[in-house]
Amino acid sequence: MPRLRQGFTVGLGMDVAGSLDRAEAAGFEFVELMLDGRLARERIVERDDIDMLAAAIADSELGCVCHLPFALDVGSPFTPVREGSVAELVAGLDLVREIDGEKAVFHPSSRAWDLGWNDDDLKASIRDSVRDVTTAAHERDVEPCVENVIDGPYSIDGFDDLLSTTDASMTFDTGHARLAGFSPAESATFLDRHRERVSHVHLSDNRGTGDEHLPVGLGTTDFETVLAPLLDSAWEGTMTHEVGTTELAYIEASKRRFDAIVD
Repeated sequence: MPRLRQGFTVGLGMDVAGSLDRAEAAGFEFVELMLDGRLARERIVERDDIDMLAAAIADSELGCVCHLPFALDVGSPFTPVREGSVAELVAGLDLVREIDGEKAVFHPSSRAWDLGWNDDDLKASIRDSVRDVTTAAHERDVEPCVENVIDGPYSIDGFDDLLSTTDASMTFDTGHARLAGFSPAESATFLDRHRERVSHVHLSDNRGTGDEHLPVGLGTTDFETVLAPLLDSAWEGTMTHEVGTTELAYIEASKRRFDAIVD
């Protein structure tokens, strides 16, 4: 049986300490904190909550993975914008380190005007940013896990290039890969080829029409086929149930369904 650890995303409106308690009781081994919205770095600093957050994690038996802010423009063709976005991610890594997070997930994407800039125009900027964030993460003893997004140059079908030109680990998002057009077999082939670089997985179900963030089994994703290269091997890593709900009962149901797949 593969050695994998399961966790869930502490979403907007979810109490961190309460989520840690519930996660431990349900057999999860870590939580993934979204450092955006209510838990954005500047808001945490403004509320003077860093020590409280760090203490809640330290008092728990669980690990912590962090998701850095979503909508930063690390691929901007405008240098000050790109540099500012990278600076915010690096500041986020300082927070991840301070609360003893082990991994930091971030997106290799750009919000540049699509009529003025194509994917090829943006690749170099994104690669440079990923390298900068990766270097900063390693300096802080945090594992950088760059995530496949739905579109742009580094959706799943362009990700080989990013892995071959940077030292970042990867977060494989099951929902994003499906919505980018990868079949279950194609996703499995990708994971078989890159299992040594994939450190983290987002378990996100959907019905093929949108990024629904459903519990495992509520959508129509063929997780058994997609994840077979990881489940049928000695792969070690973390898998987050990235479920768009504050109802922990649904997240626990997602874990039970995935446990049945693993078994």
